[in-house]
Order: sequence, then C-alpha cells, then structure tokens
Amino acid sequence: MSLSFFKKLLTHTLLLLPFFSSQASAEPMVWLAEKDNRSFTFLGAIHVGTADFYPLPKAFLQRWQQADALVVEADILQPFTPSLNPNTPATRQVLNPEEQQALTALAKKLNLPSSTLLQSPPWLSAITLQMTMATQAGLSADNGIDITLLKRAKAEKLPVIELESLTQQIELLEGLEDHGKDLLLSTVDDWQALSEQLNCLLSAWKAGDQQQLLKLVDDSQYNAHTDNVLINNRNRDWADQFVHAPAYQQGHFVVVVGAMHLFGQQGVPALLQAEGFKVSLLTLGHSVQCR
Repeated sequence: MSLSFFKKLLTHTLLLLPFFSSQASAEPMVWLAEKDNRSFTFLGAIHVGTADFYPLPKAFLQRWQQADALVVEADILQPFTPSLNPNTPATRQVLNPEEQQALTALAKKLNLPSSTLLQSPPWLSAITLQMTMATQAGLSADNGIDITLLKRAKAEKLPVIELESLTQQIELLEGLEDHGKDLLLSTVDDWQALSEQLNCLLSAWKAGDQQQLLKLVDDSQYNAHTDNVLINNRNRDWADQFVHAPAYQQGHFVVVVGAMHLFGQQGVPALLQAEGFKVSLLTLGHSVQCR
C-alpha cells in the first residue's frame, strides 16, 4: 500500500509506548500486544527491500516459533487478476497541461513511457512511479518483508490470515479523492527529495530510529482524506478484527503490515492498548545520522 514514497515503503506520528524489554536491541521495531489467551507480535514491513534486511529481529523470530498463524494485509502470493473500474478517468483527464508536462519529464528521467502513465488511473500512475524509483535505488519486491515471510509461512505450513483482500485494496485506491490525483502529484513534485532521502529512510528503519522516521513521515504528509482512507480507517478496522473476530480470540499471531500502520496514537498497537491489551516495544532503536 502506498501513501508517499516513504509511506509506500514503510506502507505511517510515532507513539513511544512506555513499555520496553530489558533485552531490547537496536534493530527494526517489534511490538507485542497481549491480553488473556492471545498475543500479537507486530513487525512493520517495508514492501520492497534488499538482502541486508535479513536476518529479521531476534525478538520477532522467537515469537514466530510459537505462532499459530501469520497475519498480513493481503496474501500477495495468491493468484490474482486485477479488475479496474473502467469508468475511472485517465491521468491525462485529471492533470492540467503543466502537471502533465511535469509527469512526462519525470517519466523520461525514470525511463518510463509517459503515454502509459497518462492513460492509467492517477493512483496507478503514482504507484508505478514509486515502485520504479525503489527499483532503480536497488530495492526489490522479492526482498520485501511481507513476501519473504509469506513464502516462509507457506513452506512451513503456517496458516496465513488476510486482514483484507487484494480486491479491497484496489477499491480503496479507486476511492481516493480525484482518483488519487494528490497521491500522484505529491510523487511527481517531491521525487528528487524522496530519492535523496531514501538511504536515510532505510537506515532509520533498520536501526529502529523512531525520531528520524517521524521526521521523514512528517515531511511527506498527504491530505486528510488520503491519510484516512489508506491508513487511519484501515487501522481501526484491523484493530477491531483483532479484538472481536473469532479467529483471534485465542492463540499467538505474528502480524506483518506496512510499518506506518503501527505508529502514532491511531496506530494499531495504540488502538489495542486502548482496548485493554498490554503493549510492549520489544526492540530499542538507536539514532542514525542523515544528511
């Protein structure tokens, strides 16, 4: 899922939860939420990555050994043929001539056919640009956290539970204001700064540097509607599932979702804490220096 380039990679106001393990170490953040006979261990995913993302934090891998299921946003390994709304306007119908010119210039820099982007829905053009930036920066979907753990779960025959379907995710994107125009323009307007800060993002995620991640996220805000559709509303829905759905009433679950769903007062751990769960941050990050 994607908001900005950063929100796509981490795919979002950090809440420093007041519970730290005495054995915490400097590595990507892992949360534990416990209540009665159930526990949820959360690892924030970057959806594309590099080989040096691994091994994953020891705290997460230890909980994996006890897990009854892996919970993900959607099972991206399942066969899926996307069906797009034919009534969605193309990017060329949404952007004015100046905006189209900026998009065309960026497409040329990224060696993408601008004609394809202009014919695609705005939200799809935005994601295409973002994924191309990530690929050219040396990141690969095959090294993404979620796809790696999905493959491991299937190899170990660990059950996989989806929080939503891929069809639902497309419907969310299609439901954005102006069909994702804000998402697209933010990508086009900020591409140079985003590319320059990518190394900082990856370093901060690996080190669990909450303050640096907070700064990066604050620098890449979208309008309230986009944030609510892609982040806040989904967080509330997922937390409600964890609290009330029959599948989660007993057992130990490892949960891998875009990292930005875990931060802030509207993040899933904070929402579960408000429902009476004991929430602990199992890792302790350290600061990284960015230019």
